[in-house]
Amino acid sequence: MKRRLTLTQKKALLGYVYTAPWIIGFIFLFISPIIKTAIYSFHSFDKVTLEPTFIGWTNFRYAFTGDAKFPQVLVESLSNLTEVPLILIFSYFVAILLRKDFPGSAFVKMIFFLTVILSSDLFLRMQSSVASVNNAQINASMQEAQELFTALQAVDLSKYFYSIGVPNEWFDFINNAISNIFFIMIRSGVQIFIFLAALHNIPSSMYEAASMEGSTAWETFWLITFPMTSPIILINCIYTIIDSFGSYLNPVVTYINSIAFKQFEFGYSSAMSWIYFLCIAVIIAIIYLLFRKKIFYQT
Repeated sequence: MKRRLTLTQKKALLGYVYTAPWIIGFIFLFISPIIKTAIYSFHSFDKVTLEPTFIGWTNFRYAFTGDAKFPQVLVESLSNLTEVPLILIFSYFVAILLRKDFPGSAFVKMIFFLTVILSSDLFLRMQSSVASVNNAQINASMQEAQELFTALQAVDLSKYFYSIGVPNEWFDFINNAISNIFFIMIRSGVQIFIFLAALHNIPSSMYEAASMEGSTAWETFWLITFPMTSPIILINCIYTIIDSFGSYLNPVVTYINSIAFKQFEFGYSSAMSWIYFLCIAVIIAIIYLLFRKKIFYQT
């Protein structure tokens, strides 16, 4: 008699089916470059013949002792971590607003999905090539925006917020979020849809039971919504870190590209890539270890 799969086994099998294209693509498209960059990082290449010469750990030592710019752009890139909480909070808040259908909700969702396309590396490369044609207009617009920003800075809002009891740290956080709102929006599209999927996956019976018990919206959020979506918050946090560090506009990525394809230092650029990768891996591992015990997993 043929054994039938349980519901849990069917869900697990479906998960493997959905991830199979990515796994196959990773094996055939990424494994070989990863191995080659690891090998290249221990070599130097002749710029004419491209003949490799084994030099051991020289490239890695040079990154910190001989190259003054790499540590600088590395620290600059790591400082972008401060934007991760802003992106997560914004995308989570927008997802909660878009959870329930309302007139025009489909259009709003389309707008946020459009930001994913507009912020893609391919689009940014195309945009940078086209932008050179309109530099004069862009510079004029940027000048006007800078003048407006300078005028707004003249109004010291920090004193007003402090007078009503808002701590300076909170004001700095809010001010940073407002000044980076455009960047936050274009980097939040994927996270919003991931949060939306998680919110729609919460059983409606939980909210009905909470309502019958007289739970307020605030209590419902902290007792049901937040715990049930906590695994997705961690996933989105990791995704946002990787997306930020791997962006075409990231200073380390830009510097590595210039060293590899303008100066043809393939060995040194490979070593920097591995240093950068290890930094990202350590950060993600620390975040996972710190928050894994605070994650609620529904069984």
